[in-house]
Amino acid sequence: MDGLRTFGIVAHIDAGKTTLTERILHDAGAQEHCGNVDEGTATTDWLPEERSRGISVAAAATRVSWAGHELQIVDTPGHVDFVAEVERCLAALDGVVVVVDAVRGVESQTRTVWAQAQERGLPRLSFVNKLDRPGAAYDDVVAELAEQFEIAVAPVVVPLLDGAGGCRGLAHALSGQVQWFEGEPGAEDRRRIVAALRAANARLIELAADADDEVLAMVVADLPVSGERLLQTLRREFHAGRLSPVFAGAALWNRGVDWLLDGVIAWMPALAERVRGGVWATNRVGDPGAPFAGLVFKVEHRQQVLNFVRVIRGRLLAGAEVQRQRNGRRLAVPPLGVVLADRRRSVAAAGPGEIVVFEGEFELRTGDILTAPDCVVSLPVLRFPQPVLSTTFEPARAEDGAALFAALRQFAIDDPTLRVERAHDQIVVRGMGELHLEIVAERLRAAVPAAFGVARPRVDRRVTVRGPASATAEARALVGGVEQVARAEVVVQPAAANDEAVAIEVPGCDGDEVLAAILQQVRSHAAHGLAAGPLVGCRLSLSRVEVGGGEALAGEAVARALTAALTKAGLVTLEPWVAFEVWCPEEGAQAVLADLGTRRAAVAAVSAGRLGARIDGRAPLSRMLGYVTRLRSQTKGLGRVSMRPDGFAPSEPVGDAG
Repeated sequence: MDGLRTFGIVAHIDAGKTTLTERILHDAGAQEHCGNVDEGTATTDWLPEERSRGISVAAAATRVSWAGHELQIVDTPGHVDFVAEVERCLAALDGVVVVVDAVRGVESQTRTVWAQAQERGLPRLSFVNKLDRPGAAYDDVVAELAEQFEIAVAPVVVPLLDGAGGCRGLAHALSGQVQWFEGEPGAEDRRRIVAALRAANARLIELAADADDEVLAMVVADLPVSGERLLQTLRREFHAGRLSPVFAGAALWNRGVDWLLDGVIAWMPALAERVRGGVWATNRVGDPGAPFAGLVFKVEHRQQVLNFVRVIRGRLLAGAEVQRQRNGRRLAVPPLGVVLADRRRSVAAAGPGEIVVFEGEFELRTGDILTAPDCVVSLPVLRFPQPVLSTTFEPARAEDGAALFAALRQFAIDDPTLRVERAHDQIVVRGMGELHLEIVAERLRAAVPAAFGVARPRVDRRVTVRGPASATAEARALVGGVEQVARAEVVVQPAAANDEAVAIEVPGCDGDEVLAAILQQVRSHAAHGLAAGPLVGCRLSLSRVEVGGGEALAGEAVARALTAALTKAGLVTLEPWVAFEVWCPEEGAQAVLADLGTRRAAVAAVSAGRLGARIDGRAPLSRMLGYVTRLRSQTKGLGRVSMRPDGFAPSEPVGDAG
């Protein structure tokens, strides 16, 4: 376990994550060729939709050997529509490498993935990529990291610049080593190298002195501080989440990748050093002699079903019997494999910290916990954001509906943010954004040889209550000539803003079949019974239920009381908003601002930078659909925009509760 490092590569889209992963696979000897994202030959982009678009949609796990260590790497998507794919992978990682574009700097999705990793207590190592590009500004990016994430940054690998500002090499501030890309450095270059190394090393010493009194005493006494002592001190700060070491290079040209791998080994925690949180807070975590427990962090339907598991404790053996914690069902473990680039190596067993995959449809889902039989492990449930866009898929022939629906349900098993429902001849599909729904449609066309139409996406609204209210109701019926009466009282209270859950309380429900059925009815009404959308952000309490005349009559009384209580409370529709970053030429900023104003956008800041004007703000998602095309038209192809979900805000009030 001490020689195992498990980390993910995360970033904003187009920062170079997959290119970096391909170089790692090549340098570590896992594959002879270097895949190219633009050419659709990247090993970790296995979906045809990924290869045709040049983006990552699904996370890919692989394993390589480097300097006597085993590295388990997860390459994650960068587009905001696939944020849940990142979230579920983070649950199985010990740290992340955050890739930042040296030209564009910290972008919106950089902040999102950083916050996701921080919330899970994962240490974050930064890699400033694309130093070969014109406009690359390493120092500016380092300053951005420190400012925007309020963290100490430790530049471990720094660029060596020539007189024109171009990156000619790299210097390692801890070891004093230098990589010079072409030829030999001249006399002036050597002076710059010495100055860069001294400045970078002094910066690390300063950071270590701030964190360690003994190092501070050595500095005050003018004693030398070794690279090993600096690493020991700064690594402790890194694991605590107070510091991010910064590496640098150009992955496309395989520059700085070897030092990054060395850095992963030197800085990233082994399993025994990992912060004990989430699934890793269970008893005897990392103990190979403990009863087995493992996390299913990813399920993929390809030609076969692949189940990815990371072992939390104990050992997972091929042929052994394990139990699914969710429902107690048992399964015999099929042959196990370790993913090595585009192939798999069979293994007989996996120990703590290892990631393995096995084939077979076992009805496993993301977040499932597998344990030894009759072993109970209490672990938190993985939660994912709710969809914000919906569309309908309508088959050209009614008889094809079942096959299309079955394929979409299979996709939804793999993707926790995809929702699929049947509505007569149409299939309602809900997802995280336009690209998400486009990818689903493309995958469906490839999977099922049936024609179907796709409607224009529309925003998925929610409904919440203005304030507290209560209502009583009764239902009467003649049963065998005798009048039966059922009565109910429902209390409605607002909950936290943007809370996707509806807390429903039914006192005495446990063991009572009638009350349990009524509870299910209330849940269904909250999710599907309101015209404007599902109910969110409130608490429902059935404070009194008199079950006279049976389940049907009691259910009718509850439904009437619930409708009356919601009407009294006052219903408000909520529509999804997005936070946006728009970059455009400064001369076109006024036109862009005017267009954003027509979209009900709330502009928070307008600033000038190296890449032109930057406009930050938020707007209703419904008004930003198709905005990418509009921006490109306005700016002659030079503008770009990044958007991410930013909660819900009130829209129009709803007239009634039905």
